[in-house]
Amino acid sequence: MKKIMAVYDNDPAYAERLSDYVNRKEKGLFEAQAFTSKEKLDEYAKKHRIDVLLTGAGPGGSGPEAVPAGRTIYLTEEQTAKTAAGHTVCKYQSGDDIIREVMAVYSETLPPEEVLPGLSVKGKRVVGVYSPVNRCGKTSLALAIGQVFAKEEKVLFITLDSFTGFTGLLDERWKRDLSDLIYYHRQGRFNALRLNSLVYYFGEMAWLPPLRFPEDLNQVSAGEMAALIAKILEESDYETIVLDVGAYGRQVIPFLELCQVVYMPVREDIFSRAKLDEFDAYINDSGKRPLKEKFFRVHVPMVTGIKRVEHFPQELLWGDMGDFVRNLLKGRRDLWES
Repeated sequence: MKKIMAVYDNDPAYAERLSDYVNRKEKGLFEAQAFTSKEKLDEYAKKHRIDVLLTGAGPGGSGPEAVPAGRTIYLTEEQTAKTAAGHTVCKYQSGDDIIREVMAVYSETLPPEEVLPGLSVKGKRVVGVYSPVNRCGKTSLALAIGQVFAKEEKVLFITLDSFTGFTGLLDERWKRDLSDLIYYHRQGRFNALRLNSLVYYFGEMAWLPPLRFPEDLNQVSAGEMAALIAKILEESDYETIVLDVGAYGRQVIPFLELCQVVYMPVREDIFSRAKLDEFDAYINDSGKRPLKEKFFRVHVPMVTGIKRVEHFPQELLWGDMGDFVRNLLKGRRDLWES
C-alpha cells in the first residue's frame, strides 16, 4: 500500500502543483493529496492514515500539528533550520529539491524493519555499460540508454566512474551522494526513501550523484557495491538501473554478473584491440566464460554539436545517439525479460 502525503497550503495552485509533482515523481511510494481547507484535511484524516503532512500553515492552536500524521513538515518562505515545532522545508525551490528534503526527513522516522511499497523484482533489470577501452563513448551511450528507457518506465542511472564531470556539466552541487547511501547500507538503514532523498534528474531519468571522493572507491569492495545496487533494485520502485560500470578494472566481474545485458563500446585501433584481447583472457582465466553471452560490442557514434548543457538530455534522446540506441534496443528486450 502506498503511503499518503497530504499537502496543505492556503494557495490552492501551489498545493495542487506540488501534489501533482509528487505523484509523478514518487508514484511507486507516495500518493499525494492537496488541501486548502483545514476542515477538509480534518475530515480526510479521520478516514485515512497520513504518513507525511506538508503544510504552509505555521504551528499553533488547532493548526495542522493537531492533525494526526506520521511526520509534519512545515513549508516556509525561506530556508530555516529545524525548529521546536518540527522540520521545515523552503517552499520556493524546485520540486525535486523539496522531495529530496522531505524524503530525508521522513526516512529518519521509519523503523529499519519497515518494508516500503515497490515493484516485484521480476521484470526489473540492470543494463550495464562497460568497456576496457578508454574514450569510446561509454558514458554518452549509458546516458542515452537511460533517456530512451525513461520515456516508458522509471529508470535510475548509476555511474561508478571516479571522475564524471557531472558537477560542472550539470551545474549541480548536491548535499548527499552515493557515499551516503553506502553508509546507510552498512548500518542496515537503507530504504527506498533514503534513496529518493539523493536522486536528481537528467531529463526524465533519475540519477544518483557519484562518490564524493575518488579515494572512496578504495574503501568499497566490488562485491559490496554490487550488493548495494542489487538492494536498490529490490527495494525501490525503479524498473531499470542503467549502470555505467566505470573504473573498477579487474574487480569488474560482480557488476557484470549483476547485469542482464552489458553493452561494450569498442574502437578499432591497435591498442583498443589489444585491451579487448586482454579482457577476454581475463574473463576466461577467471572461469567466467558464460558472462560473454551478455556482452554486445558496439561502435558508438560521437556526440558533437551540443551547444547548451540544458538541451543535452533532449539532444541525446533525439539526436544521432538516440537513434543509435533505439536501433540497438529494438527487438532485444528478450535479453532481460527471459
